[in-house]
Amino acid sequence: MRHSSLLVLVGLLSTPGLSAKSPKRGLVAVSSRDWSADDAIFVREDSPISWYYNFYWNVSDSYASLPQAQVEFVPMMWGGGVNDTDFLGNVTEMIAPSSGGSGRNITHVLGFNLPDQSYENGGSQMEPADAARAWVRNLLPLRDKFGVKLGLPVVGDPRGGWIDPFLKNCSSLNEDKECEFDFVPLHSFGHIGVLQDRVAKFSSAFPGVPLWVTQYGYTNQNLSTTQEYFNQSLAFLEGNEAVARYSWFGAFRSVVSNVGPNMAMLDPYGNLTDIGSWYLGGNATGKAALPDAGQRTNACSVENPCTGGDKNAGASLCIGSSLARSGTAAALGALIIFL
Repeated sequence: MRHSSLLVLVGLLSTPGLSAKSPKRGLVAVSSRDWSADDAIFVREDSPISWYYNFYWNVSDSYASLPQAQVEFVPMMWGGGVNDTDFLGNVTEMIAPSSGGSGRNITHVLGFNLPDQSYENGGSQMEPADAARAWVRNLLPLRDKFGVKLGLPVVGDPRGGWIDPFLKNCSSLNEDKECEFDFVPLHSFGHIGVLQDRVAKFSSAFPGVPLWVTQYGYTNQNLSTTQEYFNQSLAFLEGNEAVARYSWFGAFRSVVSNVGPNMAMLDPYGNLTDIGSWYLGGNATGKAALPDAGQRTNACSVENPCTGGDKNAGASLCIGSSLARSGTAAALGALIIFL
């Protein structure tokens, strides 16, 4: 049961004005080959989402036809690239096609994803010196030639262990000039105090530099706790001047969520949960993240119509086996680390 105070806050956050594009609100796009039609839900005409990223240099297939002015795509150099300039070449071709056609107006790029963490923990596992070489080869030219704003690599500690050696190596490779970056991304998975503390620490470490909270949530909590956190965190991020952008980690169906079903923005049938609807500026839907009892499936029925419209939507999935068979599950397992 939801607390009345939460309903008041939800009402404030889901007013018609918030259905307009929000310059802060973004999407961690994790598409599923089983339910690809779900992707359209997040970028419909009245969606407040103004930007997205997908851990890759190229646009998501589902959003390839959308212009940057409608939903801004932000490429990411997830990792690697020490001995090549593939990322630079790919993004350059996107901005200024060699064919002479109109390019995509790429204005921001995200750097390495958790290079201070191992592959097993969802990181890109890069030594600071290697990451610096890849940065100078692939990212700095985008800033110098096209004015693309660069996001610092996402790490657990804003200073110290990994970032400072990275910046030092980058500077020495860049003719002792400062290794330029324009914004600082971070992740936060924990209660509201964890989010507030991480934003404060990164803001203190990089005063005046915009922060992007590119993944956040409160994992594996019950429904009321998750919803309370969602509303507290949304109000905090919207009101914090240091935070330029944020993206909730949950653009997938609850049956493939590796952060707990209640963080998912879609129920097993592809319908928006309360959190999914609130994030898109709407009202509560009353759709449970998971059925209350019995065989947990995503089979379509009169009682549970599959609004996602996917051709595979009627395939019954038991909760115990859905993780092994879903295209989303494999992707989620490789992308998240709790920081």
